[in-house]
Amino acid sequence: MRFRIIKPGTAPRTPLELGRGDTIRLVDASLGTESLDIHINVLLPKGPHGRVHCHTKADNVYIVKSGEGLLTIEDAEHRIVAEDVVFIPAGVYHSLSNMSDKELVIYEIYAPAGHAFNFVLRQ
Repeated sequence: MRFRIIKPGTAPRTPLELGRGDTIRLVDASLGTESLDIHINVLLPKGPHGRVHCHTKADNVYIVKSGEGLLTIEDAEHRIVAEDVVFIPAGVYHSLSNMSDKELVIYEIYAPAGHAFNFVLRQ
């Protein structure tokens, strides 16, 4: 693993599931780390709702760069906006949707990542 400076504008960008927007990969296993994952999600205005899920071993942090989202934690809904920082402990069911007329841009951080990371849908 080597030191890197990553420019989000040139980082790999791939579509999110269900046509929700794009993800921009910043730090992940491709750099040789499994302890941390950092990416940017760009959710389309009034796009499809996120699926309710949890990560059994990974804590999750959202840092809202711009826009407005509807975050569901367990069964409670929360409005999140630019500059909010959200901590979601491992094992907590959650989903995120963009209900606004503008893109929702969030930095998302998982730790641990790699083989310890999983995505468990609520049954």
